Amino acid sequence: MEKKLKIKNLEFVITAAGKKVRILAAAVTAFIFIFVLLNRDLYLDSDLGTSQAIALLIVSLICAPGAGLLITFSIKLPQRLRTPGNVLFFFLMPIVSLQMVESLNGKFIYDFSPETFFANYLTILCFYLLFYMITGRFHLVGLLVNIPLYIWGLVNYFIETFRGTPFTPMDIFSVKTGLNVADGYTYSLSWNLILGSLLFLLTYLLNRKIKNVKPQKLKFKIFTRLIPGGFLACMLAAFFFTDFPATAGYQPDFWNQTRGYYNTGSFFNFCLNTKYLHVSQPANYNAQDTENLLDEALVSAGVDPDSDTSTNILTGKNDYTPSSSQETPNIICIMNESFSDLGVLGDFETNEDYMPFIHSLTENTIKGNLYMPVFGAGTSNSEFEFLTGNSISTLPAGCNVYQSYIKTSQSSLVSTLGSLGYTKQAFHPYYKDGWNRPEVYKDFGFDKFTAIEDFIDNDILDTYKQNNDVSEYESLLEKEYPGEDILLRRFVSDAYDYSMVEDMYENRDTSKPFFLFNVTMQNHGGYSAAYSNFVQDIYTTDLSQSYPMANRYLSLVKKSDEAFQSLVEYFSKVDEPTIICMFGDHQPSIENEFYEEVLGSDLNSLTREQEQSRYVTPFVIWANYDIPEATVEKMSANYLSTLLLQTAGLELTDYNKFLASMYQQLPVIDTVGYIDTEDNYYGHDESSDYSDLLNIYSRIQYNNLIDTDNKENQLFYLNYDNTVNQEGTDTSGDTSSPSGETGNSPSQSTAGNSSSQESE
Repeated sequence: MEKKLKIKNLEFVITAAGKKVRILAAAVTAFIFIFVLLNRDLYLDSDLGTSQAIALLIVSLICAPGAGLLITFSIKLPQRLRTPGNVLFFFLMPIVSLQMVESLNGKFIYDFSPETFFANYLTILCFYLLFYMITGRFHLVGLLVNIPLYIWGLVNYFIETFRGTPFTPMDIFSVKTGLNVADGYTYSLSWNLILGSLLFLLTYLLNRKIKNVKPQKLKFKIFTRLIPGGFLACMLAAFFFTDFPATAGYQPDFWNQTRGYYNTGSFFNFCLNTKYLHVSQPANYNAQDTENLLDEALVSAGVDPDSDTSTNILTGKNDYTPSSSQETPNIICIMNESFSDLGVLGDFETNEDYMPFIHSLTENTIKGNLYMPVFGAGTSNSEFEFLTGNSISTLPAGCNVYQSYIKTSQSSLVSTLGSLGYTKQAFHPYYKDGWNRPEVYKDFGFDKFTAIEDFIDNDILDTYKQNNDVSEYESLLEKEYPGEDILLRRFVSDAYDYSMVEDMYENRDTSKPFFLFNVTMQNHGGYSAAYSNFVQDIYTTDLSQSYPMANRYLSLVKKSDEAFQSLVEYFSKVDEPTIICMFGDHQPSIENEFYEEVLGSDLNSLTREQEQSRYVTPFVIWANYDIPEATVEKMSANYLSTLLLQTAGLELTDYNKFLASMYQQLPVIDTVGYIDTEDNYYGHDESSDYSDLLNIYSRIQYNNLIDTDNKENQLFYLNYDNTVNQEGTDTSGDTSSPSGETGNSPSQSTAGNSSSQESE
């Protein structure tokens, strides 16, 4: 059915669809209208002001008849208006696309400054121009841009929701690891998810209505491709090969990426981050200067580079020397998943202490606050800093070092202890291939890596992955391993993890000192769901509302504290000298409202000190023999292994000596910034009295991690000639059963034969 409409001698033809399509349009309209009304509380109970919430609810309701009209009717423009109409539509659609993706980010484009709006608009327009240059079809361009842009917005929305930090380009390299833990999270609707999806539907329907207008003459075809192509080339050159974005005031907010995404545009900030994917050579870097650079830094700190003496990291005196009389201690390092003391953020009360053992632990104990490189996720970056002494603050924002930069043998705590005669074992009670660990652990020099495939029957693991049924999983484990109580929620508990640590110790090679690096799994994110095997017994008592995720998390921390107490009690009865170093890898991703209430500030308005507090976890170094006792107020993760080596009385590499001296000036260097001994907080974009020292650190680290062909190995290894040909990691698995007994356990027949599977 057609109807002609004349306006000032211009004839528009409005075409209505057939009966079936009209019925479909009515159904879509009714569904959207009812769906939005049923979920109106998601708007009205949100953090939005009342007037804004009502306005957005009305906009969402208007989308219902809008979709129906677009399905039902088509408008045919007069011939002479088709080309300018298509061009106008082409340049207006990026605005709709921008609002669509920003709706998913909880932002509205009218809140942007004109300059920020234009920068975001140009970013999306470039993608429109790219696809037009390729296809030459107006009606295809919108679809080719908006479908992937909507998918990107969804990915960013869910990552931000679950992890507490946005999606960055480096996350692409960790997509498998992220997908494999996604089933542990609870998915729920929000107003921004609804509105963003409705806007996507409207853009999709609009683009389906566009009729392409092709230039008839060849010269016009060429012209319409060359103009966008030339503009696009200029934009890309200015973006990637000049400092124009930065000089215009636009660069990633490395201090707080969430704030940057919100204030200046999510997709625009994602694109800005791509400029920093490449690790740039530090200023004045020369591989041949690395040794002199490190020696000069030691001399300036009062340390003789040619002696065994170094700075005592705790006292600041240049009097640390390796012990010659003390028996070499066993060393057990535990990086506890998502373990933190949220009391560092601000005061809040709970019904009982959620960390009573660690809070009370003082004898033969060094403990304190450890500043980590990540928040909410990114476990492997935390272990990288601990094991290597390197800092990811000099690397691209959002990067994952294990996925991107470790491609050959890498000096670390593992190689140092290997040179001192230790056996070197890694243990993680989750899937082996997460974060590329098998290859990385081989490069670090571990002798063996034991993961969940090596002590749980792989058929049980496969069944769980297929069905994602925790009750069934627990039932199968109880049947196969009666009385073991392996799980807490859906992960291996710390209590069970530590029982395996004890078994590994008891089955060690007693002719050598024992080193174990254990990454736990109990407290991993996904705090929305309740589980029959987990009783929540901690809750806050003085906050304005109940925070279920925070309460579940604090209850998990209490379980970790109890398990650690049992482990300490076990090793306190062991005759051989043993040191346990335990620390959390990052704070959890729980309710933003909890963080805002405890911090007393909106997350997008935090001071640098408040932002730094979100990266703090506790660390404990305990020994079953006399060691100095201390409380460390501030230390970043890159220093912890040096402190551990000194506590054990062991020899240090030149790099460890450098770190021990640098700690005396900058006890914290992390992704947020750095902190000096006077408690001054700095951002990485600031010049300070420490800029030269940071440049020295970045140059030494670049030689250690990136410029491996010219690496000055003698600075990073003990007895380098004896360590270059270290034996690689055995990833074929352990042969012990969950109870620690050897023999024909179910895992023996499958360990090492399973294909690459789910990962952390």
